[in-house]
Formats: sequence, C-alpha cells, structure tokens
Amino acid sequence: MIIDCHIHCGLGNLGVVKGSGITHDDSVASMKRLVDIYQVKGIQALRDGGDISGVGIILRDISKDSGLIYRTPIRAFYKKNLYGDFLGEPLENTKDGIRKMNVLIKESPDFIKIILTGIMSFTEFGITGTMGFTKSQCTSLIDHAHQSGLSVMVHANSPEGIMMALTSGADTIEHGYGVDDDCLYAMCESGTVWVPTLAPFANIAKCSDDSPMKKFRNISKRYFRQHQEQVKKANAMGVNIALGSDSGAPLVPHGQGTLDELEYLLDCGLTEEKLESIGKRVIDFNS
Repeated sequence: MIIDCHIHCGLGNLGVVKGSGITHDDSVASMKRLVDIYQVKGIQALRDGGDISGVGIILRDISKDSGLIYRTPIRAFYKKNLYGDFLGEPLENTKDGIRKMNVLIKESPDFIKIILTGIMSFTEFGITGTMGFTKSQCTSLIDHAHQSGLSVMVHANSPEGIMMALTSGADTIEHGYGVDDDCLYAMCESGTVWVPTLAPFANIAKCSDDSPMKKFRNISKRYFRQHQEQVKKANAMGVNIALGSDSGAPLVPHGQGTLDELEYLLDCGLTEEKLESIGKRVIDFNS
C-alpha cells in the first residue's frame, strides 16, 4: 500500500488564487482527474497539506466513492505577514488562532495544519526566515487542536523551528530541513513522525536545462544531499519516517511525485513495509 502523507491537491493542478474564475464544477472535475491520476499510479491513500481554496473538501467527498483514502486540514494556519498566504489563513495571535481554529473545526477538518517557519531560501543556503509563532503560541494552538480531538501537522524547518514544534506537541513534522542530531533524538524519544519531503529539492537538482527552475539546481543539490544524509541517520536511529512528496510543488507532479519520493526514501535505506506501517499510523492519526 502506497500512502503519500503530504500533498497539496489545490496546487500544481487547479491553482489557488482567489478570483481566478474557477467554478465549483471546474473544481469537481479537476479533483476527479486527480483521483484518477493517483489510482493509475497505484497510490491508495493521501494526506493533504491544505491551501487557501479549501478544495480538499471536494476531494474528500469524491474520494469516499473512489476507494481512495484521503485526509485534509482544509486550510493551514500561518502567522500574519509571514510565509503561507497561499496555503490558508493568517493568525495574529493565540486568541485569533483559537477563534479561527474553532471556525475551521465546524467544517470538519481531519486534522490541523500549522506553518511554523518559512521555506528554505533558494539564495542563501540554510536560511528559512522568521519564526512564525512563539513557543507559548505554538503550544497553545496545538493544545487546543488536541483538546478538540484533532492531531496536528507542523511545517517546520531549521533546528529551532523543528525543536519548537516537537516540544510543543506536534504529531508530525513536515519537511524538517536543517534538522540536527538533537532534533532527531527528540523525534526518537517522542515518537513524533517525520515527513521529510525529499522530492522538491531532489527533482529541482536533476531538472533539465530548459526548466525555469534550472537556476536553483546547485543549491537544491546541497539541500537534497544534506537532507538525504539526515534521513539515513534518522532511519538508523529508529525515527518514525513517513512518505510525503509535497506533490503540487514545482517539479513534483501529482502521482509521479509520490513515486519519486518513494524512490528517494528507499535509497536512504527505508523499506516499503516500514513506510506503509508509518503511513497507516499517520492516516489513523487523522481519521
């Protein structure tokens, strides 16, 4: 069973820009095509990372009759004026976050997604930008989700961001670029699942000369190699690692991106059996 624990159904397929003229019928047709794409590739379960359009609600309804298991946070939460505007709703503070989370919960998300840091810089290796929330804010948001019966996926890069997510109670760490040994030990001790998403940088690193991402090949190679070594180390330590492709991101197409990620993880020493086991655990977190 192939389970992809991190995709974006509204990216790389529909686009998520408000006012783009995409109708409900367009969204339904697009999500039906997406189901077909994943099923043709032999992928049986998906976990979404959300987007501002909230189109995951449509995919969830469609998937019920398709045999495809699908979980969605509907929309993610990020700190106002920082990274994440295309993925969900901005939060000003803890009070605002809890209020908006309560509104979202009425739409029945399968879990909550919090964006704690930015993405890795394509111009300065290792830089991920401003931390979105304080430790107190992050803990309060995660605690509120847990008290509401929902698990929490946290987008976190850099040692500081990853450790904050771990010590705040995150159920899964998404991406985790720049992870250090202390974070790996903390993951191991807590049993938190890591979804390392190797495919985005790996695929840019090997892109063709006619790709618009060509200019980022060298820095992407550095990110991929560093991350690959940390995934190997994490696997040897017994960290729970799940397959998550970040499909919908540049050069990570739906369907094929999942198979790319599977290849990268197998190259790091993981087995299909272990990935299936952890993937089922993550899906169960969010059922």
